[in-house]
Amino acid sequence: CRDKGLDAIQGDGIAWLSGQPDNSIDVISAFQVVEHLSFLDLVRLLDIVLRVLAPGGVGIFETPNPENLIVGACNFYYDPTHRHPLPPPMLAFVAEQRGFVRAEILRLNAYPESMHLRGQDGEVGEVAERLNHLLYGPQDYALIVGKRHAG
Repeated sequence: CRDKGLDAIQGDGIAWLSGQPDNSIDVISAFQVVEHLSFLDLVRLLDIVLRVLAPGGVGIFETPNPENLIVGACNFYYDPTHRHPLPPPMLAFVAEQRGFVRAEILRLNAYPESMHLRGQDGEVGEVAERLNHLLYGPQDYALIVGKRHAG
């Protein structure tokens, strides 16, 4: 980043955010971060993000999707620093309970169609469709949270 002239800081993201003024940041993103945190640190991160986001601000948190059985049972554990998979409804619920006015899940990065199961006739039946979703569906998801507008 610095080689490209960008203002970049290397350090602990939660510590850096903790030092920012209330309502001072329009957008906060954390890609492939929250699965590395303890539950208490996750809650702390959400609380800090809610405090420092400007009214109408947005937070984006992308993480591996355990609804995809290959990701949840195997690929997630390729990184030994991952703590545990975070099911999308749970993460959205925690965000709403911490005070975000919007907690939306956006599922991302499904396996290509060429990997999907098909019947002998080449068609995708109901069983194959369900298995394709469970095995080859979105590998990641993003939790998108919003802070209430001022007033």
